[in-house]
Amino acid sequence: MVADGVGIDSFSLMKIKVQFIQVAGFSKISVIPTQNGQSFHLQFGDIEELSESAYPCTEELVHVVDAPYYVDLPRSVLGHANGHEDEPFNVLVGSPFLDVSLCMLSTLRNLSLLPIITLKAVLETLYIVLHKYDFEDHHFRHLQPLLRKAVVRTTELLSKDISYELRQLALSIAQASIKKCHGFLGVTIP
Repeated sequence: MVADGVGIDSFSLMKIKVQFIQVAGFSKISVIPTQNGQSFHLQFGDIEELSESAYPCTEELVHVVDAPYYVDLPRSVLGHANGHEDEPFNVLVGSPFLDVSLCMLSTLRNLSLLPIITLKAVLETLYIVLHKYDFEDHHFRHLQPLLRKAVVRTTELLSKDISYELRQLALSIAQASIKKCHGFLGVTIP
């Protein structure tokens, strides 16, 4: 529904995000209300293994991140813990899920053991994120280290025994990251 342009407020969007990270199996999940009480900060740890019940949700994450719809969100929704948390700004509706998808790629123990369709969806999400979001922008700059880890983990897939299609997608991600993010990725890509 979110990917199809159905209107949503920041609180509902964050509730969906909380449900997703709980179902997926992230560790150390904590929900902390903001000072104004209108939203909350969401903190979560790594994910070692993706829950089977989260496969369909993970596969739909591609559509949410790629949705062309904008929404006004407070800074706290993107993980900004300091500053003007009640000051809304206009971002794509998939923006709150960037940290989740990048963390998933960065910390899953063995990406190549995911079902092919799920792994393809996770890689497609990263490919879309690289092309659609500007990580040099001050709203997303705090996600640069996670993006760097996700790109490195993706390039590691090139040496694994995975299908040709997935290997080609991993190579496309490496190429896109070199073109779009060379400023902060540097010589990360081997």
